Amino acid sequence: MGLDQERDVVFRISRGANSRWHVNGKGFDKPLASFDHEKDACSYAKDLAKAKRGSKVVVEGRELTGRLSLPAHNSR
Repeated sequence: MGLDQERDVVFRISRGANSRWHVNGKGFDKPLASFDHEKDACSYAKDLAKAKRGSKVVVEGRELTGRLSLPAHNSR
């Protein structure tokens, strides 16, 4: 399934078992991309969301629109 087949697309950013940050899209079995740092995954997902009107980026439960600034990552 391609991105142009969905009206509203949600890109999800989550931490994988391998401690990498994955960017997933609805309808895709595998991550679209994986990164060592959350900020890099957020930047990638924001760029994808900008290309598709009505898209959203969700970072482990924090919902953001593609054009808003993402919050700074808090160390745990």
